[in-house]
Amino acid sequence: MEFHVIIFTSYLLLAHAVGVNGFPMDDLISKLPGQPDVHFRQFSGYIDVDDGGFGPSLFYYFVEAEKDPMNQPLTIWLTGGPGCSSVGDGFSSVGPFVTTRNARALEKNLFSWNKVSNLLFIDSPIGCGWSYSNTSSDYNNGDDSTTKILVSFMQKWYGKYPEFKSRDVFLAGSSYAGHFVPNLANALLDHNKQSKDFKFNVKGLALGNPLLRKKLDALAMYDYFHSIGLVNNTVYEQAKKECKTLDENNYSSKFETNWTKPCNDLMENAPFIAFNSSDRGYVISKRFDVQRDPCDMKKLNDLSLGKELTKVSHGADMCAAPRAQFYFNLPEVQKAFHGNRTSLSYSWKGCYSDKFKFNENDKNRDMLPALKRLLQQSVHITIFSGDVDALVPAVGTLQHLYKLAEDLNIKSTKEETWSYENKDGGRKYSFGDLLTFFIVKGGDHHVTFSQPSQALYIFTNFTINRIHNDKQ
Repeated sequence: MEFHVIIFTSYLLLAHAVGVNGFPMDDLISKLPGQPDVHFRQFSGYIDVDDGGFGPSLFYYFVEAEKDPMNQPLTIWLTGGPGCSSVGDGFSSVGPFVTTRNARALEKNLFSWNKVSNLLFIDSPIGCGWSYSNTSSDYNNGDDSTTKILVSFMQKWYGKYPEFKSRDVFLAGSSYAGHFVPNLANALLDHNKQSKDFKFNVKGLALGNPLLRKKLDALAMYDYFHSIGLVNNTVYEQAKKECKTLDENNYSSKFETNWTKPCNDLMENAPFIAFNSSDRGYVISKRFDVQRDPCDMKKLNDLSLGKELTKVSHGADMCAAPRAQFYFNLPEVQKAFHGNRTSLSYSWKGCYSDKFKFNENDKNRDMLPALKRLLQQSVHITIFSGDVDALVPAVGTLQHLYKLAEDLNIKSTKEETWSYENKDGGRKYSFGDLLTFFIVKGGDHHVTFSQPSQALYIFTNFTINRIHNDKQ
């Protein structure tokens, strides 16, 4: 009798740790503080990339699809910066929840991408969100080290979630994810070529306002400012003259390829001229969104006093990200998330923790070769950019894609309007069968935040459903 009890007890302990579908039940989130009731499960925790325990440990947040999760694809979300938390970003963009106006609770995100896919948010590189390392040199991040760690992370994540090994995989993200996502996709495909066992089933990419050619994206800011009348002809022509050393055909990612001092001075001063302000904080905010009024960061203390913090401008709540940061710093939230397992007393930051470092040279890398490799391997790429983004203007991204199409000898290009709910959505550009670019009307640097319904529409119909239709 005692023998049978021991066997049964051992089975219960194993079932609790592993779960019914091979899921790690120790990482199951029972319920986040102030969360509304939902019918999907959430998991979060750490993946130790280094088995010795001295290397990187990446924090993740995994959300099941709303319906039929065991038959839905997996989407990996990486946010940019570099230096911003993907997990935190999920609570003001594509995740299942957004914070209430007092940041003490959550409400459903009506445009969450888990309506059509399982979602995996990864805090990467090291030093973002709750990801950390016991080796100080690991905080010296760069494109290559980030990719290497993410590949190891994914291999171990599938060890925790074996049910997803055969699923279609999509990679998505915004801003500097224009580096992270294509680099990771190529690395996963390179792994497939060498692996005799498990292979990643990479199907497509969805990139929002991606940084692809940093120096030319900075130059495109002038084109954008001039096109909407924020800088006059004199300033514009002067900038074109001083910064003419780079174009789409001679782009060099080498850091030594510097602009002249007059060019650098013009680039530095352009936003202050455009927005007629000497307030650096205000000008930085306006580069992300030239249309909407930014959140008043001076009122952040209102949340600590139990007050509400909100700033709705042209349909978007500009204080969503600061509220998410407040929510993630609540002790009960960190406990429910299984976050900050080192129990260090530091403030959680949505972007740029004190330890975070990144190789400045890597920011200038040309990402067109990475996109080219993916397209040559029949990976679908969908890109969407907001038309009120001055940080990575859509006009610059469009020129990069024309250059990419030229390099790939893609002859079939098409430009047309696109609509959403019988409204003008913006412009759509198709480059062959695999590459599509959307300019989203009213979208800022984070389309998933400023125009979330349009972003979900694009992701559903031109990333997820396109692959499904190709299978039929």
